[in-house]
Amino acid sequence: MAETYYFIKDLINDVQRGRIRIPSFQRGFVWKSERVSLFIDSIYKGFPFGSVLIWRTRNCLRTERNLGPYKLPENDLEYPIDYVLDGQQRITSIFGIFQNYLTAGDSENTDWTNLFFELNSEESVPFQYLKDSTNYDATKFFPLKYVFDSPNYRKATRNLDENLAQQIDELVDRFTKARIPVERFESEEPKYVATVFERINRQGVELDTLQLLSVWNWSEDFDLQEKFREVAEELEPFGFKEVGSDLLLKCCSAVVMNSVNPEGFMELPGSAVRDKFEEIRRGISLSIDFLKTELNVFSLKLLPMENILAVLTSFFASSQKQPPPVSQEKNEVIKKWFWRACFSQRYARGGAKSTDIDLAEVQNFKAGKPHTLGDFDVSLDTSFFLNSSFRMSSVATGTFILLLAQGKPLNLIQGTNVSLQKVLSLGNRNEFHHIFPKDYLEGLNKYKDNQINCLANFSLLSRTDNNKIKNLPPSKYRLLMPTDTKTFDEIIATHFCPANVFEDDDYESFLTLRSELLLQKAKELSQIV
Repeated sequence: MAETYYFIKDLINDVQRGRIRIPSFQRGFVWKSERVSLFIDSIYKGFPFGSVLIWRTRNCLRTERNLGPYKLPENDLEYPIDYVLDGQQRITSIFGIFQNYLTAGDSENTDWTNLFFELNSEESVPFQYLKDSTNYDATKFFPLKYVFDSPNYRKATRNLDENLAQQIDELVDRFTKARIPVERFESEEPKYVATVFERINRQGVELDTLQLLSVWNWSEDFDLQEKFREVAEELEPFGFKEVGSDLLLKCCSAVVMNSVNPEGFMELPGSAVRDKFEEIRRGISLSIDFLKTELNVFSLKLLPMENILAVLTSFFASSQKQPPPVSQEKNEVIKKWFWRACFSQRYARGGAKSTDIDLAEVQNFKAGKPHTLGDFDVSLDTSFFLNSSFRMSSVATGTFILLLAQGKPLNLIQGTNVSLQKVLSLGNRNEFHHIFPKDYLEGLNKYKDNQINCLANFSLLSRTDNNKIKNLPPSKYRLLMPTDTKTFDEIIATHFCPANVFEDDDYESFLTLRSELLLQKAKELSQIV
């Protein structure tokens, strides 16, 4: 990868000739006027502002993006193309401010391009936008569009006194000599380019592997992005539109390549995915039905780990339009694998290697061959519920919530069913409350936050019941619950809750007993003897 630089004039010329282009997988121009002016001021003052990353290739991409508001001209086929991988905002700003060649589209906003240099300015940033960019005082302002426009530059300075003309000459000289650092690499290997993009992405630049993949591998009659949009819209109630395309890419890769490793995305053969896309779509749809009906997962927000869906998609994917129902025996194997994966946090922090191992076992399982799906070790004890704090974003909390749902909880005071679909579709914290109220425990001045907010102190309670409980200890709000012992026992059993908690308000004893009841259920679900 060679490092060099652009003079601004050369950069403008290459853009005007169509040699510098923007790939469609880049985001659009998003800088505000204030940021543009500060960037131009940095160039003027010689401040460092980072290099531009250019990918040089002789293969023209099928789809490209405009440079901000400007449609770029075609490039001479004899010359290679420089695609901007990083620095589009800077290049667009420079081109828009200094060029007079390309005309923006009719509906495009170009107000940010009308930047002026203020003569005799006492401001720290001597650049500003004028309300009227056509009528201005030439003895006070100089338009930056004239910096590289010799006829207008000479005309603008012809009648100025020597001091003002000298300020403009110095301005033009600074921008003429300014260098834009450039890093340029040449490659025709999609995987290499994808890796570069992945590294940029880790630095906070918004990138979309799906868009890059679509550019490289998809035909005119099959738009992968459009297909993904269709699937996302169909599954929007399940939260698909909120998670972007990465999860769908994993599902595709799981079915086609038996892997979810991101490095393999660029190797997906276009024809294979096109041929298998309905199979993939069917696998995703059946996976979601399974999650809803068997495990009470009504939203992706409560799926403890994304890769679970990729493994399920691989299992349910079928070339048959109406595949036969899964046998009860296979159903139990899949549920055992699900709970063990969740309680062991098997795919946390990526987990691509473990996922690929399970994908291989899924294929053995589907083919009726010997398999070890779900047979990995799970170390389970009460610490899972005592040492993990309730945080909606954590794998442990998501797993715990789904465990609670297995009890089909009843509202503590009303005794009615908690609407699991309603509560778990929202996937927010509002329906999960402390059994020993937080305010009550804090008032005792005995317990730390991690003790108060541990999983073992939470359950599914309606806001109505919680508002009645407020900060009362269990022995007090027991008076609000049904009086007959049988109904009371039925209610607390659905919460895996010990009865004595409502008698002596012994929080430490409660934590010990409840964590043991929760552990018992966790082992039952995971089929751990």
